[in-house]
Amino acid sequence: MERFFIGHWLTNLIIPGDPDQLTINTPAGSWELRKASGFNDGRAAIVNNGKTTETYSIELTGCYTSSRAVAVNAASEELIPICLAASYLTALSVTPTKSLFSSEVKFITVGHYFPRPRSMGPGFPVTNDTAEFADLVEAFVRAYTIQGAVEKIRLIAHHFLDGLAFWSLEDLVLSTTTILEVIAATANSLARPNIPTNNFNLRVDFAASRFNLPTLPSDFRNMRNDLIHQGTLSGTKFPNKDLTACIAAVTEALNWIDGYIFSAMQLGPIPSKRFAQKDFRGVNCFSL
Repeated sequence: MERFFIGHWLTNLIIPGDPDQLTINTPAGSWELRKASGFNDGRAAIVNNGKTTETYSIELTGCYTSSRAVAVNAASEELIPICLAASYLTALSVTPTKSLFSSEVKFITVGHYFPRPRSMGPGFPVTNDTAEFADLVEAFVRAYTIQGAVEKIRLIAHHFLDGLAFWSLEDLVLSTTTILEVIAATANSLARPNIPTNNFNLRVDFAASRFNLPTLPSDFRNMRNDLIHQGTLSGTKFPNKDLTACIAAVTEALNWIDGYIFSAMQLGPIPSKRFAQKDFRGVNCFSL
């Protein structure tokens, strides 16, 4: 049995509990995460100063008995769902940068499917501790090839990051709407023939029914319609609403999306409710 080694630095990864080392077990083997020597300064720069920096290395010593190229390629492909899982769970843009010196795979550019390094502050972690984080990354990677393809999870995860890097409440609402449109499109491909393809509400309701979820609250739907069709967060469908009411509506929608993703990707129960209205206090708003 022969061995190979893959290793890279990861930007912006902040794991609950800040472990010095963590093992992620996947079909390709055991990926080892190791804290960077300047982790504490890097963490502070990310959380407090809007910086991006390398926080952990990730490495895998893999084995193969037949084709080295096939084994190395399969392991390298797992980096995409690992990074998407870590990004989704933390709401930080986790992505490989420089390769470790002895890595047999080195990046010239990381390619289209990885997140891009960007400042996102402290993020919005959905896990409470290191063990939860590891378990959910592993579950996400296992589900990525099959459930992930059906649910368009790669696209959803990227739009999720786009949304939470928002500049204004209108920006966040539009990105949240895009995620819901992707979910509605998936529902449309699976729905009964009597659900109109142009009816957003019915398709999202069907998406909820697939996994026994509550329906998406009507406040966000109405706010979405006003923003798209009238250019304001509060118009004829969502009338006389202030910034607080609009924040409440988008908070409900984001928590609903978490419920959908956890169900669709078979991740189990959500460890904690991720979003609260207080998280969005002080956000820019241009249309009210």
